[in-house]
Amino acid sequence: MNKRQLALIFTVLTTTSLVLGAEAEQAKSTSSKPNIVIVLTDDLGYGDVSFLNAESKVKTPHMDALAEAGVWATDAHSPSTVCSPSRYAMLTGRYSWRRKIGRLNPWKESAIDQDRVTLPKILNNKGYFTACVGKWHLGFDWPWKGGKKPPKSVIGGGTSTATCDMFDWSKPIKGGPLGAGFDYYFGDDVPNMPPYAFIENDRLTCDPVDVDGRKFRKQLVMPGGYIHGVGPGEKGWQLDKVMPAITAKAVETIKQQSKKPDPFFLLFATTSPHSPIVPKEKFKQSSEAGPYGDFIVQTDDSVGQIVAALKAAGVYENTLLVVSSDNGPAPFMRDLIQKHQHNPSGSLRGLKRDLLEGGHRVPFIVTWPKGGIDGGRRIDSIVSQTDLFATIAKIVGAPLEEGDAEDSVDILPTLLRDEPVRKEMVLHAANGKLGLRQGDWAYLRKGGNTREPEWFQEHWQGDSLDAPALLFDLSADLAQKKNLRDKHRQRVRQMEQRLAEIEKGQSTR
Repeated sequence: MNKRQLALIFTVLTTTSLVLGAEAEQAKSTSSKPNIVIVLTDDLGYGDVSFLNAESKVKTPHMDALAEAGVWATDAHSPSTVCSPSRYAMLTGRYSWRRKIGRLNPWKESAIDQDRVTLPKILNNKGYFTACVGKWHLGFDWPWKGGKKPPKSVIGGGTSTATCDMFDWSKPIKGGPLGAGFDYYFGDDVPNMPPYAFIENDRLTCDPVDVDGRKFRKQLVMPGGYIHGVGPGEKGWQLDKVMPAITAKAVETIKQQSKKPDPFFLLFATTSPHSPIVPKEKFKQSSEAGPYGDFIVQTDDSVGQIVAALKAAGVYENTLLVVSSDNGPAPFMRDLIQKHQHNPSGSLRGLKRDLLEGGHRVPFIVTWPKGGIDGGRRIDSIVSQTDLFATIAKIVGAPLEEGDAEDSVDILPTLLRDEPVRKEMVLHAANGKLGLRQGDWAYLRKGGNTREPEWFQEHWQGDSLDAPALLFDLSADLAQKKNLRDKHRQRVRQMEQRLAEIEKGQSTR
C-alpha cells in the first residue's frame, strides 16, 4: 500500500470520526434538553386542591405530593377566566383578546392562525416530538361537504345542530392541534359538545352517527353544566369513558417517547372537573364534596398516573412538569358552598368568568429536579400561564423574534428563587372586560364580574360590584371585600391609562 492510499484511508477515517463525533455531540445535546409535560386541568379551582385550602372537602394527595417535591405558586393566574382564550394565550404567549377569541361553539374554525408562532412549533424546531392529548377547544377546520360551512341559520350558535350528511368524512379534519404545530393529537375536543367521539390526528376514530346530546343528561352523576346540541358521534358514547381514555393515552405517549432519543413535549388537557360531572365508580363518594369533589379526586388520580409514568420511564428528573387549571371553578358550583361547605374558590371571591381573583387565580405546581425546580418551595411572585412560552423558549434555547409571544415573560428566575419578574398582568373576563394587575394592586373595569346572588353577597359581606371601577389592595384584602377606588383615584387613573396603552398594542413582556 503506497503513501497516497494510506493518506486517503487516514482522511476517510478522520472525516468519519469527526462526523460521528459531531452526531454524538448533537445527540447528547438533544437528550440533555428536558422533556416538557403540561397538565392543564379544566375548571379546577384554587380551593379545590387540598394543599392550597385547609378547609377543602376534597383530598388531592398526588398534587399535594407534587407540590412538596417541586415548587408551588400562591399568585399564579390563567390568562383568561374561560377555557378557549386561556389555552390560546398559553400556546401563543399572546393575550387572546388581541385576537378577539370568545366562546367557541362546536363548529368554529381554528382560532390559532396558521402563521402564528406557537409553543409546539418552536419545540419542533428544537428537535422535540410534540403531542396534545385531551381537550382542545380551539377550533378545527371541519370537512364540510362541498367545502362550504352551512350558515348559522342551519347549524345555529352555541347549541349547534349539525348532522353527519353535512360532512365529507373521507377528507381530513384540518387545523386544530396539528395545524397549531403538534405532531400528534388524541382527544375528545370538548366533552359536552359534538362531535361526541374521539379524534386522533385528523380523523374521527369511529364511523359517526347522528347523536342527540340532550339524551346524555341521564348519564350525569350531578345535574348542572351544559350539553350542547345534536351532532356526529360514536354510537353508544359514554361520557365517563373520556377521562380514563385520555389519561391512558397520555401515559402511553410518555412510555413510547421516553424510549426515543429526542425529547418530547406533552400537553395533557384533562376534561375534568368541568361538566359533565361523571366520575367513574371507583371514585364515587371518595370526597366530602359530592360528585364534583369525586371528579376532582379522579382528576388528581390522573395527575398521579402521569407522575408515575415519568418515574417508571426514568425521565422524571429531567422533565419540566407543570400542573395548573385553565380558569377558576364553574359558576353552577356555587351551590357546593351551601350543600357541602366546600368553597371551590377557597378564600377568594369570584368564580369562572369573573375578573375577581377566584375567576383566574389557579393552582400552579412545577417540578424539574435536574433543573433546580424542586424542594417543595412556595412562590409568592406573580405568575401567568402566558409566561410558560417565553420560559420554555429560554430553557431550550429558542430566541423569540420581535412580535412573537409578545405578552410572555421568562419566569425561570421566579421558579428557581422566587425572584419577581412579571410586574404587571392584564386580566380578561368572559365577556371581554379587562382589568390590570400591578404589584399588589388589582384594578377591574366595571362589568367584568358576574352578578352575585344574595346569599353569596352575605357570605362575603363585600362591596357591591356595581361601582364604576373596582380597586383592591391584595396584600391586605385578598378576599376583595373593600373597594379602594374612591380613596386612590389617582392610582385608578394611572392604571386605566396603562391598560389603555396595552390595549392599543403595547407589549407586556
